[in-house]
Amino acid sequence: MGDQFSLPHRVTLLGEAMRPLGRKISAELDMPVAPVADVYGINEIVSNHLAALQDIVQRVPDRLAGLMPDVVENEEASDAEVYRAVGRFEASVDDLLAGYRGVCALLVFGTDAEARDLLAGVYRHTLEEVRGWIVELVDALADPLAALKKRGLPTSGMVELPLKLTLTAAPQLAALSHCLRRQQAAPGLPPAQPPAAAAAPREAGLGFWGTVGTLILAWGLGDALFGGDDCGCG
Repeated sequence: MGDQFSLPHRVTLLGEAMRPLGRKISAELDMPVAPVADVYGINEIVSNHLAALQDIVQRVPDRLAGLMPDVVENEEASDAEVYRAVGRFEASVDDLLAGYRGVCALLVFGTDAEARDLLAGVYRHTLEEVRGWIVELVDALADPLAALKKRGLPTSGMVELPLKLTLTAAPQLAALSHCLRRQQAAPGLPPAQPPAAAAAPREAGLGFWGTVGTLILAWGLGDALFGGDDCGCG
């Protein structure tokens, strides 16, 4: 493999289409959200948000996995198909962002405010992990040779560069559980439902937390991803 080679247009476009999504996450996380929604008692809200978050996390693998057959492995993929595939992934990210903004907008006080901030931290943790994966993907597609060298992978012959998205349990979950248990112990308050403890990820990342998907870039002599002379091997 030479020092220079070019990716197929569809794969380069995948990185270009993903770049604005990473920027959008950064902009949303940096933007203050004014608390405007009055809430009295946050227990049920926390429970509903964690259920919604679990649903989103379980949908992400399908969206990510779709990028392989729809774009990376599809030599006939048009520009429109690339953007549609990215749009399906972006829809799940938008759900995370909407949940984050909704939590930040809760107007609460005392221990409810503590629970709100911890719940927002859970969303933020997940969004930052997604953003980190997007940045890694964009950088790898912009300069795959540099990505290989950074990981200490071979730069000749048949090479695979896995880009793994892992969503881990947010550290705020433990404090959130403790906060809700304190509320449960207070007199006159309805029983709180603390968030379930983060379990070890099940096979193939099907659990709430754990590895949820991997995009694999592979190339070498005659490999379809780079194709013929484009790999710089000839």
